[in-house]
Amino acid sequence: MSRLSDSYEYDLNKVIRFVNEFKAKKVLIQLPDGFKHYAVDLINELSTYLSDVDFVVDANPIYGSCILNNYLVKDYDLVLHFGHEPYPYYRGPENVVFIDFLSKLRPTNDLMNELLSNLDSLNCRKVSIYTVHQHKKTTELIGMYLMNHGFKVLNNLSNATIMGCWFNDALKYLDLIDCYVVVSSGLFHPLGLGLLTNGQKHILQLDLYRGEVRILDDEVSKYLRIRYGKVVEAQNSRVWCLVHGVEGQYRGFVRDSLTKALRSKRLRYYEYRTHIVNQEVLRNIDTVEFDVYVITSCPRIPIDDLSHHEKPVLTPGEALMVLNDLRSYVFPWTHNLI
Repeated sequence: MSRLSDSYEYDLNKVIRFVNEFKAKKVLIQLPDGFKHYAVDLINELSTYLSDVDFVVDANPIYGSCILNNYLVKDYDLVLHFGHEPYPYYRGPENVVFIDFLSKLRPTNDLMNELLSNLDSLNCRKVSIYTVHQHKKTTELIGMYLMNHGFKVLNNLSNATIMGCWFNDALKYLDLIDCYVVVSSGLFHPLGLGLLTNGQKHILQLDLYRGEVRILDDEVSKYLRIRYGKVVEAQNSRVWCLVHGVEGQYRGFVRDSLTKALRSKRLRYYEYRTHIVNQEVLRNIDTVEFDVYVITSCPRIPIDDLSHHEKPVLTPGEALMVLNDLRSYVFPWTHNLI
């Protein structure tokens, strides 16, 4: 048994079928950051069945299926993208296929009892359960457990995956439930759901890796206070810098909404495009004229990476709050487009 097969599973037959369909001799493997250390085990296994195929691993950061680097992808007969769902707002190259990369971890009885205890402490009886890609086989198991203990689970658990800026049908249940349960590790996904719903519902995280359940209401509230502060800081901005992404991280509808609102306010704005957005990039393009930045490529960058930048850095939704005089928090862009 390899480290890979100890912890994760994927459909080998599906991979072989795709290689044969594309008559692929040069194959690029893409794995999310945090999973790249399984690449050697993966290639060793694939090569046992596909000995005439040359496998190359994409070592670039891969945070999601929204950014695939078409310049690299075009050099290969086939790209096996493991561990992400196709990004709903982007249709990538035809030679990119998505392969489930699923954790074998399952919740213990103790962990499920901890979840029950936390839900009871919050008086939550109606819930929606969402998950990240690698745990999507677990949601139905958790849902069945909760329903067997008298809870109502409202969403479709066979399609309950969320991403950093896309949250499936979560808003559909906002007024119907008491709590969202997110199966994930780290703050990235449950925090995004908390921002999307403006902290209106309890957010519980079930972390299979740590074996713990966390109530994240305080974390969501803290981040909302920070983000409202950025919105207030940007209120009187006269010159705006819009930073757009490329490929799947360029969203024309977001760009058009922003530029239309800026023109209606007769505000000046300048537009940039880049693969990479970080503090160094912003400082490199900065001028004394710029009052505020808006990052349209990934709405998580202002929140997770650039909150401490010396000028306010906004998500598209936050920018539209300023420009359209909205009081309720908007994430990631506008709710009617989610």
